[in-house]
Amino acid sequence: IFGAKTGTVVVDDSNVKTHPTNVGVMVGYEQGFVVGDIAIEAEITKTTGKGEDDFGSKFEMNTHAIYGAFRSAGPFYFKAKAGYLTIDDNDTITESGASYGIGLGFGIGIAQLELELTKTSIDAVNASDITFVSLGVQF
Repeated sequence: IFGAKTGTVVVDDSNVKTHPTNVGVMVGYEQGFVVGDIAIEAEITKTTGKGEDDFGSKFEMNTHAIYGAFRSAGPFYFKAKAGYLTIDDNDTITESGASYGIGLGFGIGIAQLELELTKTSIDAVNASDITFVSLGVQF
């Protein structure tokens, strides 16, 4: 499987005034079962709209991750994933941590539209959590 996604990276930091916007790609391998599909997915996102803090400093949240994912059966489906994510902030700070997410999807022919919420608990930019809310398409 392969796909693309875009969304907002919500940084849990009271000093963040504007959150970054990221665009990414995903590739993976999926195996179907009666109750749903199990997949391994690799995902890379790049900041296309920088975030800004209260002090006027702009920042990025570029990511790369690996996940195990489950999608329930049917044209409308539920998705759950868990894995490991690394964030690069302005290419100077690198933080990694466990990452997990949930989503809803809809299959249209060979394509699937997915709305996801992915959370990562790390200490990047003095934040305890990074949440990526995204909309994507995959084939």
